[in-house]
Amino acid sequence: MAFCFIAHQVLFADASGKHPLVPALYVFGDSTVDPGNNNHLNTMAQGIRWPYGIDLNNVRGRHTNGKNVADFFATYLGLPMPPPFLNLSDSERSQIKTGINYGSGACGILNTTRVGECLSLAQQVKYFTITKMKDLPKALKTQKKVREHLAKSIYFFSLGLNDYHPEVNNNITSNFSSTGFADHLLDEITKHIKVH
Repeated sequence: MAFCFIAHQVLFADASGKHPLVPALYVFGDSTVDPGNNNHLNTMAQGIRWPYGIDLNNVRGRHTNGKNVADFFATYLGLPMPPPFLNLSDSERSQIKTGINYGSGACGILNTTRVGECLSLAQQVKYFTITKMKDLPKALKTQKKVREHLAKSIYFFSLGLNDYHPEVNNNITSNFSSTGFADHLLDEITKHIKVH
């Protein structure tokens, strides 16, 4: 079971792409959405080898030959592809208003799910908090604009599959029944969503 859901009402896109449906897309997840954050980490789970990126002007970092699901979703919404958080300098982050991608390959909902170094969901949410508290106020100038921006934005989560993989999750699934583990994952992801 993988969790992939959108925390917002989705409308139909303007086919021209000139008028975004929402102000921003914020992405959280695993290798299904990692656009290159892992390239900055000590892990084997990096999208840097052939054929990754061959259909996207050889841009490396995604665990696919071209766009990932979050990139397609951003395009559908009329937004640019959200850049990887770790690719951005402080100055660049404080100018972005259309969303950021915090996804990290080989991670999951649980902090213990990982292959090498990665951005756990908890770390991704911490980075989003930096965006919300530090970067967006610089870009949007007032707290009212920040609140409006965040209320109208979409938050896309695509993760959970790695939590079921025994080599990635340190065999934690053996401590639960199958439904008990699913409930545990739901509880954990809900904690992160409710905080923000």
